[in-house]
Amino acid sequence: MKSSKRPIAFLIFFLVLVVFSGCASRREIVRLKNQADYLEENNRRLDERTAEMDSLLKAQIELTNRLRADLATILGGMDQRMEVVESKLEDLGQRFPELSRKMEMVKQRLSEGADSTSDTSSIKVNVDPQKLYDGAYLDLTKGSYDLAITGFTSYLKYFPETELAGNSQYWLGECYYAKKNYTRAAIEFHKVLENYSTGAKVPSALYKLGLSLIELKSTNQAEKYLNELMEKYPNTQEAKLAEQKLKKIKK
Repeated sequence: MKSSKRPIAFLIFFLVLVVFSGCASRREIVRLKNQADYLEENNRRLDERTAEMDSLLKAQIELTNRLRADLATILGGMDQRMEVVESKLEDLGQRFPELSRKMEMVKQRLSEGADSTSDTSSIKVNVDPQKLYDGAYLDLTKGSYDLAITGFTSYLKYFPETELAGNSQYWLGECYYAKKNYTRAAIEFHKVLENYSTGAKVPSALYKLGLSLIELKSTNQAEKYLNELMEKYPNTQEAKLAEQKLKKIKK
């Protein structure tokens, strides 16, 4: 700032010197004064622009600091979530190897055609029904339908009287439905109605049986089971879906 004011000060000094020395005309004095005013105005504008730039620079620095703080917060949260995910994955990795080993043992015995009685005794001793069910259900959620079919079939063979047997029968039907084998799907869903008629999966089995029959062009039979669903289980979500499906069929 000091350097920008020196030409003005020098010009004023020169102007005063000229006046007192009597060497200048009035026109020269006016010209010199105008130059001094012009330089003074430029100096004022320069000061204003410098102040404005200082203000903008300060605002930019503050914004940069806030963005850095926000980024640090976001990255810290992501690190915490990643630690939780890694912990869960590690826990799953510790739990499933034993189940996989036992599942392989079951599949090997089934493929070898071992005696049913001896197999049943051995499987019940070595395999937890819950783990067998969970393994088959996991295969289903992963889209590994053939593995899921093997698992649920094994469960129904060796643990047909347990609490999860009805669910296993239903999910077996879902596996075939997902594979678009609607004939086999209809058979498996109907077994839920025959063998587990008091189970929680009956409404779902009725609905999916109806859908399977629609795919097989057996519309009259489909309507029969969908109507049965609406009559026996009117307050279920499956009944609402059945009502919508029937309206589409009759159009």
